[in-house]
Amino acid sequence: MLKLTVTPLTPAMDRLLLELVPTRPTMTTPGPWTREEQDAHWNTLCETVGTPGAPRPARTDGQQTAA
Repeated sequence: MLKLTVTPLTPAMDRLLLELVPTRPTMTTPGPWTREEQDAHWNTLCETVGTPGAPRPARTDGQQTAA
């Protein structure tokens, strides 16, 4: 039968293990896009798909955009 002995970790070992454990960076939730950011994104999208200058569709979800 296999017997395991667990010894308490030293503070130095605790710190080392914490450094080795990968963690995800904290993600911030971006706020709403400004009108300028939306316009720039729309213009880039239209140029990419070959329809430069296409009018933006009206919002139908009732949300307001940031000024």
